Amino acid sequence: VPTSVCVLLSVRLSAENQTQLLVVKGLEDVEVCESEGCTFEVTLNLSYIDGTWTKDGVRLKSKPTCRIASHRNKHTLTFTRVTVGDTGLFSFQTDGAQSCIQTSGQLIVIARDIQIMKELDDKEVIERQSVTFLCEVNYENVDGRWYRDNTRIKHGDNVKIRHEGKTHTMCFKSVRPANAGEIKFTADRVSSYAILTVKELPVQIVKPLRVKIAMYKHKGLLECQVSRANAQVRWFKNRHEIQPSRKHQIVSDDVYRQLHIDEVVSSDEDTYTCDAHDDKTSCQLLVEVKILMECVPPMCAEQAISILRGLRSLEVTEPREALFQVEINLRAGRPPKWTLDGEVLMEGPRVSIDREGTMHTLCFNSTDSSMTGTVQFNAGKSRSTAQLTVKERPLKVVQPMPDVEAKENSSVTLSCQFAPSPRVVRWYRGRTALQTSSKYSMRTEKSQAELTIQGLKESDTGQYSCMAGGSKSTAKVTVEVRRLKIIRHLEHVEVEEDSNATFTCELNYVVANVQWLLNDKHLNANPVTRIQNMGTIHSLTIKKLCPQESRVTFKAGLLTESTSLKVKVLVKS
Repeated sequence: VPTSVCVLLSVRLSAENQTQLLVVKGLEDVEVCESEGCTFEVTLNLSYIDGTWTKDGVRLKSKPTCRIASHRNKHTLTFTRVTVGDTGLFSFQTDGAQSCIQTSGQLIVIARDIQIMKELDDKEVIERQSVTFLCEVNYENVDGRWYRDNTRIKHGDNVKIRHEGKTHTMCFKSVRPANAGEIKFTADRVSSYAILTVKELPVQIVKPLRVKIAMYKHKGLLECQVSRANAQVRWFKNRHEIQPSRKHQIVSDDVYRQLHIDEVVSSDEDTYTCDAHDDKTSCQLLVEVKILMECVPPMCAEQAISILRGLRSLEVTEPREALFQVEINLRAGRPPKWTLDGEVLMEGPRVSIDREGTMHTLCFNSTDSSMTGTVQFNAGKSRSTAQLTVKERPLKVVQPMPDVEAKENSSVTLSCQFAPSPRVVRWYRGRTALQTSSKYSMRTEKSQAELTIQGLKESDTGQYSCMAGGSKSTAKVTVEVRRLKIIRHLEHVEVEEDSNATFTCELNYVVANVQWLLNDKHLNANPVTRIQNMGTIHSLTIKKLCPQESRVTFKAGLLTESTSLKVKVLVKS
């Protein structure tokens, strides 16, 4: 403001300090259906008055389902979704010993009579297909549960459970025979039932029979692999079915089907078939006259070695052991060779190699996922191979994240511990993936994963999840917003012309941006106007005033306070 210009002044006494506190609009009784939302509202005649909400005498705190808010002279209590347990007497009472007022209202929650509008339908599907069950109720926002043969069905990789409005769905992405049974949907006290029938896929021969050479008077073994463990098979020699006997042993071992022939003789030579009804495989059994080892050179002995029982593929979870066994028809002169992905294996702390008679054993005492590969046994000119699959150990949350509360503008760190140490960790807020930024910093050290959220705001309140492998830990972050208050109010100032006028206002915490106005016009620092702040104290000084009246206003965020300034004419003697 230039020194040659007089400042227009107007008188506005602070009425709030002199006005009695009154309720303009009190609480009213509210009747609402279960799961709907409602709001209690109180209007006072004065702004920025602190108050407390209670239910049946117990003080309430703001949370996602029950939000407490105030704006100027209005105070609200909002429920996003009520339950029957929320029924009660709600009261609002202003803080302070002087001019304390209270108003109350009753919340009545009407329980819903939930009914099934669309029942579940029976389903019949083929194995590995997807199948979806749908049920519809008469209300929205109804919590439901799914069961199979009274066992709770939960959301997972193969199961998707959704809820949209009144419709509830549950989907098996790839149905298995084990999923067959009674499917039940339950909501409140009502249920709907359906039968899921799963037709198994036709049995297939995964690993067919191969031509077999058996030594005379030794055991002969024929083996194939089928597509599922419960497959029924029949064995045939030429076209004649083989029945179990001392001569023939028929073995079903998981997905492997075997025919053992004791003391093979020349008459056992023929074509053998394993018939799995939907598929079949055949091979020829040849009988070789026994070679006397003491009369045969080593090279010929090696050529006579054949494998009676070959290796089988294994799938283990680290760090469990993996055991491979193979049986040959006679004792080998030279030690056999074991390899993993072409690399020769030697006995050591993690690998054991053993031989007992014609049985050879390889054992990986401790496995990890890097050992996945092809295992091969070599004896003479015979070999057997199998696949070793080592799955990573399932991750588990050993120290879940606790819910945390933090103040606005501060930071908070969420920490989750897994076992074993995760390779990849992902953080989410709700369903939104978080990325490293100035707002979010993420760190993983061994089994510990941490997320730090900087510069907290009210909008940061919500659910945060840490995911690794198939494990997940979720925590709720609540940001406590500091309510800005004026703890030292502006005072009316009256001075003589050509004097200086100083106005001071103090807040309850430090705020960077404040505004001063003179007759609703923004003021900036200049030779005539000085604006200062020392922490929470803010001051305005106006110099060389002319005899007029004005209104001075202080603004900080949503807070506004005004007072008057009167400049009297200097009486000259």
